[in-house]
Amino acid sequence: MVLASQAQHGMWITEMMHGGGTAYHMPFAMWFDGPLDRGAMLKACESVLARHPVLGCAFEDRDGELHLVPAADRPPIGFVRAADVDGLVREEIARPFDLGRGPLARFTLAEVGPSRHLLLFVGHHLVFDGMSKDLLVRDLAAAYSGGPLPPLPMPYGSAAAIPPEAAAYWHEHWRDRPSVVIDGVAGTARTAGRGETVLLDLTDEMSGWEGVGVTRFELFLAAVHALLFRYGNAEPAVAVAMSTRRPETREHIGLFATELPLYSAPTPDTTLAELAHDLRARLRDLNRFRDIPAARAAGGIRPRPALAPVSISFRRRAADVVFPGLGLVAEWKMSNHMVRNVLHLQAVDGDDGLRLTLHHSPEVIGREHVERAGEHLRAVLAADPGLRLADLPLPPSIPGAAPTPASAPEAPVPVEAPVAGVADGELVEQVRQIWMEVLRIEELAPDEDLYDLGGHSLTITQISARIRKRLGVEVPFDVFLDDPTVAGVAAAVSELRA
Repeated sequence: MVLASQAQHGMWITEMMHGGGTAYHMPFAMWFDGPLDRGAMLKACESVLARHPVLGCAFEDRDGELHLVPAADRPPIGFVRAADVDGLVREEIARPFDLGRGPLARFTLAEVGPSRHLLLFVGHHLVFDGMSKDLLVRDLAAAYSGGPLPPLPMPYGSAAAIPPEAAAYWHEHWRDRPSVVIDGVAGTARTAGRGETVLLDLTDEMSGWEGVGVTRFELFLAAVHALLFRYGNAEPAVAVAMSTRRPETREHIGLFATELPLYSAPTPDTTLAELAHDLRARLRDLNRFRDIPAARAAGGIRPRPALAPVSISFRRRAADVVFPGLGLVAEWKMSNHMVRNVLHLQAVDGDDGLRLTLHHSPEVIGREHVERAGEHLRAVLAADPGLRLADLPLPPSIPGAAPTPASAPEAPVPVEAPVAGVADGELVEQVRQIWMEVLRIEELAPDEDLYDLGGHSLTITQISARIRKRLGVEVPFDVFLDDPTVAGVAAAVSELRA
């Protein structure tokens, strides 16, 4: 049993409060052509599970602290002969995970034909990230080839305090930007929902920036910010996936990534190159705090599926590995059929070029707008880096220099509070005392909002743990979304006792 990381805790409570469906499911398909040795492949899967114990874990809240504990069962490794491969993949992606019981990973080896097999891995994001795909393929190949695969220790287990400089950084930089305008459509993502995808090959467009002095990721990020600005977003907000791996964890499968919002404030006269260098500096600044979840450091941010309406995952894929006698085609960008915000751009940069998947919610923004946004992004990437943003070669229907003022207030997301009973004065006081202990404040009113007081995901689990211990009631986490006040939580406790 070890302590979960702060990133795991934030993801765990987000799913517990919002119900993520398949939003945090990470499918990964490997197609093999040739005379596959079924026994050796199934044994290789066992070796990977033995090497990476995090795949056999579940999560348990103990007195307000989240721990990784052994799952009730070992991760399953199945073999099937598949007549309907697409149906099998859909079913395995949709099959739920029980975070409290586990396991949070599974393998399915499907025989599609005499010399064609599919190995499908589905893991929960709590124990798997983008770079883990490279490690999974590498370790499977080593084990399938008969090489040694020594086990690794559990990589978590240390509680991290919030450094004062991180809290100061996020108090200064945090901006709540739930809405975004894309191709003339304003969208707000309130919860994770059904997702669809648009695929693009941007290999050719990524070849004209060599002399600008930024990385391929930084130029891609600048192009996205530039396009959002031209769409009328005065202060573009993009959540960026950042690795938190260290030398001691670079070989580990697991969650070693975080998502942090990155803002820019360009003008119509800003050039693409200037924007790229500005974002490069902002990234360097942000990188100092990549281990610290923004919501916890800033405080007062309600747990939500996404910190920004647009997000980017940009990953450099490792070199291909060899399975003796087999050809391998891996699906590096598989969709879990859900999206946590308005638009997520998933880019995989490999030796064969840059492939981009645009994940979007059709209930928020239609496919035709996403397809046009993809072509607009292509045009920005192909443009001269010295161009002003106002002069980018985009259709005239897109505004060039009239963004929405950065100071315009964002419309709050309405939350329908349930009809609740009224707790007696003694119970309200008991709950109030617990809040004051956890928040470390000497006085608060029963109607004060938890998030206005600086509450965050850890605060919620600590309050819940003390209520469970002292009052004998398990308060559902969604109560802290519906009515995050002492009076509201006390009313929920009263109803649960009835």
